[in-house]
Amino acid sequence: MWVMRKVLYGFIVMLLCALGAQGGIKIASLHPLLSDMARQIGGDAVEVVDLFPENGELHAFEPTVADVAAAAGAQLVLACGKGIEPYLEDLRDSLPARTQIIELGRTVPDVYLPGLYITDPHWWNSPIAMKRASRALRTSLEQLAPEQKATFVKGQRAYSNLMDTLTREARLAFSNIPQKNRVLVCSHAAMMHFCEAFDFSAIPVHGVAQESEGDTATLALLLARLRSRATPCLFYGVNESPKVLQTIARQVGASTRPLVLDGIYPEAPTYAAMFRFNIRNITEGLSAR
Repeated sequence: MWVMRKVLYGFIVMLLCALGAQGGIKIASLHPLLSDMARQIGGDAVEVVDLFPENGELHAFEPTVADVAAAAGAQLVLACGKGIEPYLEDLRDSLPARTQIIELGRTVPDVYLPGLYITDPHWWNSPIAMKRASRALRTSLEQLAPEQKATFVKGQRAYSNLMDTLTREARLAFSNIPQKNRVLVCSHAAMMHFCEAFDFSAIPVHGVAQESEGDTATLALLLARLRSRATPCLFYGVNESPKVLQTIARQVGASTRPLVLDGIYPEAPTYAAMFRFNIRNITEGLSAR
């Protein structure tokens, strides 16, 4: 596996050493929401290539030769950081000096899982965090193309205003949720940044990745906790099977609704569409009772 990985990254080096795109900064993105951010900030001054497959799984993805073949000449590689891309160090070691990897999550303060010294890496679920990351991206773009500074400033200002608008929309919508219902029970621990931004508590059924599994004793404690709270709704990842959450929901008398937890949902390809999808489902799920 290690040898194959080195061969893969050696091939990536050859690709990325090729001449860059003419007339703009070429960006390779490892997450669709970062692609959306780059396009909105960079406009016509950037060319963004998505390396993440449309129906990929965030915690299982690793770039292949086919994924990166279109990224020849990229000057920037956008990454989420915070451990989301475990392959990143191998990739970084193999890239030419002229290609920068930007871990936009580095600009976002850590938020921890309830009662644990484990960070939630899903920082994009807060538009406040996305606004912070957008400033870091703008700075990097300005360094690469200072003659396009006005374009990047205008694009980042518009993006920042959009994040502020989404924050206001969410706070207004959530004002209808009773305080006792302001608890997000999600299939995995992906909403801590969201909860901190909007004054919710979080109860993750599993760990940071949707593939994580809990034990029987933990599940029994969870069921008792949900029954005592009369939890109205449980939330599963839109790209996950809802069966586990539906089973738990039946046992505690709750409903279930989907959320975009990992930021990947082809039907909501922009950040605004994804976040408004989540706002609607959280509000409708928790405003009841």
